[in-house]
Amino acid sequence: MKIGAEPSSRSKRDVILRVAAEEFGRNGFDATMWARIAERAGIGNTALYHYFESKTHCLFTLLQDSNAAWYERWSACLVDSEKPVDAVLAAVRAAFDCTEADTIKNRLLFYEQGKLITIQARGRTEQAQTEALGDARRIEKLWIGYLTGAMESGAIPRQDPGVLAHAIIGLLQSVWGWYRPGGRRKLDYIKDRYCDYVRAMLAAA
Repeated sequence: MKIGAEPSSRSKRDVILRVAAEEFGRNGFDATMWARIAERAGIGNTALYHYFESKTHCLFTLLQDSNAAWYERWSACLVDSEKPVDAVLAAVRAAFDCTEADTIKNRLLFYEQGKLITIQARGRTEQAQTEALGDARRIEKLWIGYLTGAMESGAIPRQDPGVLAHAIIGLLQSVWGWYRPGGRRKLDYIKDRYCDYVRAMLAAA
């Protein structure tokens, strides 16, 4: 964008999403005032509705973006059929390859994803909800399918692939509920420990 030019509709939407993620992540979705997001994004309350029809619509859009990013990151790793254990551990490491802004979105997903199945939505909010849920199911299908193939090839011991997939997904996403940038435990240390945990899970019969 040129200096002095008016921000585009897309860039303003991105600003709103960034601000909303910060506010939701810091204060919680329920405690965040919609007007506060408008204020920080530099637009009026009425103009905010041009981009999102509700605070919930904004939340579901953030959750959809987060789920889509997780799917893209993991699907790029879970492709090697020759060394499945290495592929899974690469997916674990990729989960920690994120910016500070990513950690905020990940924290939001951990705390607020339950709203995707408890809120009855309509209009654009329902569309964002459907897309977020669809990406969540794609993630589950990706992991279950890959682990099933690894078991069938004999690369890892046979166990319930659905339970194992959800255990790994839950483990990796739960990190963001307690991790804080700048905290005592560094991300590289956590990544190494979680690789150890998942390696042990894969070896369980």
